[in-house]
Amino acid sequence: MDEQRAIESFLKQRDEETFCVLFKTVYGRVLRYFRLRGTDEMTAEELAQNVLLAVYRRAGEFQDQRLFRGWLFAIARNELLQHWRRNRARIQTVDLEPLRDVLVESNVAAGMQWRLEFEAWLGVLEPAERELAHLRFVEGLSHEELAEVFAVPCGTIKSRLFYLKQKLGRSAGITVQDKP
Repeated sequence: MDEQRAIESFLKQRDEETFCVLFKTVYGRVLRYFRLRGTDEMTAEELAQNVLLAVYRRAGEFQDQRLFRGWLFAIARNELLQHWRRNRARIQTVDLEPLRDVLVESNVAAGMQWRLEFEAWLGVLEPAERELAHLRFVEGLSHEELAEVFAVPCGTIKSRLFYLKQKLGRSAGITVQDKP
């Protein structure tokens, strides 16, 4: 079953069977989200399971299935922030070595050259910009879903993406002509 049908089915029925299908469909993406934020494998698995448990428990609160992925990653983001607070850890940038392993393991890019360029681009970005870039360009979240994740208006997301693209373009020697 594809992701959209799994989401629709779960939100309509909200039973254990449809949740299991949803879990299998989105677990890998949520796990990758945590791994790309620098958590170890065991912590990432625990956090991903917590997120999906929260989705199961709070599904009745959620209405607009078009924004499900945004809601999912908003829960994931909050879970990660709570994890950092609980462990009194400071937000650190992700080493590029672990990131290389995660990118290779996931099917993010078709070729090695693209992965190397992606890593170089990420090195130019601030941590918050990396998160936005990952959610938009790797996870494929829409502007509306990103607005849900970051709890800001859609226009703010568009503006941040514009400046992010400009920053990436400058680092690659390309001029971006679009307006925010």
